[in-house]
Amino acid sequence: MMLRDGEQAAVTVTGALWAVLDSALFASALGRLVWHVRQVQKRERGFFGRELLLEIPGVLVGFVAGRAVANYLGLEDSAAQGLVLIVSYLGPDGFQALLDKYLQREPKR
Repeated sequence: MMLRDGEQAAVTVTGALWAVLDSALFASALGRLVWHVRQVQKRERGFFGRELLLEIPGVLVGFVAGRAVANYLGLEDSAAQGLVLIVSYLGPDGFQALLDKYLQREPKR
């Protein structure tokens, strides 16, 4: 079955869209967006504003930190993306609190 140019372009665009949606960077952005929306719901910030732009470094940090932890734990694909989303949602303060709690736990005997 031969595809016409328009159909081929639609298939290419759809494939590219799925590739973006299935990436860890998108998961990181989604995690920070969910956190941002929670702050808007609590009326601690407006949706559009400089705070939204200031989330961009958080997306990148969450992506790098989440991928590093996922790699350390041996996670791949969806599991790694889920971890990236969680790390991004928590942000630096939440991740630090989680890490402190983990490091202060009693070792198993």
